[in-house]
Amino acid sequence: MLFIACSSWEATSERAASNINNILFGISTNLLGIIVTVSFVQYFIDMQDEKQAQLEEVALIKRYDRFMTVLINRYLMYFHCVTTPINKRKNENPLEIKNDFIFEDMCDLYEQSLYTCEGIFEPSIVLFYKAEEKLRNYIIDMVENIDFKYNEELLQILMRFVESSIEYDMRGAILGNINTQSGGEKLTKTISKYINDSSQQWVEKGKRGELSANIMLPYVQLYQVLKIETDLLIRYNQYLGGLK
Repeated sequence: MLFIACSSWEATSERAASNINNILFGISTNLLGIIVTVSFVQYFIDMQDEKQAQLEEVALIKRYDRFMTVLINRYLMYFHCVTTPINKRKNENPLEIKNDFIFEDMCDLYEQSLYTCEGIFEPSIVLFYKAEEKLRNYIIDMVENIDFKYNEELLQILMRFVESSIEYDMRGAILGNINTQSGGEKLTKTISKYINDSSQQWVEKGKRGELSANIMLPYVQLYQVLKIETDLLIRYNQYLGGLK
């Protein structure tokens, strides 16, 4: 309309042309005003919708976290049993996430957990794997039901936990050794001795690829995944702390 208003009106009287131009200019400026106003209102509405969607996503994450916290604590209980020699277990907080344990600390992973809630006579590693699987499955459910449009970093933490749990999973071999005999004694006793022997440097051998057919490979894999998972749980707690 502004283009038409600025065009030549040679075939029209000066007064008619002036009236037409005034009308066109008036309509054009009013339309521009409406467009600007509507755009601003729409932008404001979109911003409000975006903020509301973000708040709803955070609220959903917090609801999931209530049960997630319970599963993490259960995970840590048995993680503590797996990564702490039995004679030191009473001296540490079992719900504290520790990432400074060494390979030799896992020497009693086949010993009883001493927790009565899930079977006092079951080996610690058995109870740990049960707790780890429940936590992993819950994380998968969480990832499937939350978009994480506004919390991409948290999504990556959770996805990495699931990927690591599956990638390093050697539970078949580790649990399968429980009832195996070797040289007249239970294989688990032999493995515990091997784990406790720091001179063997099993982790370093694993990094150099020297354990491809060695009975200790699953335990080195377990050690590595525990390091990864605890680091991710620390990051998860830090992120949720920021949301709260």
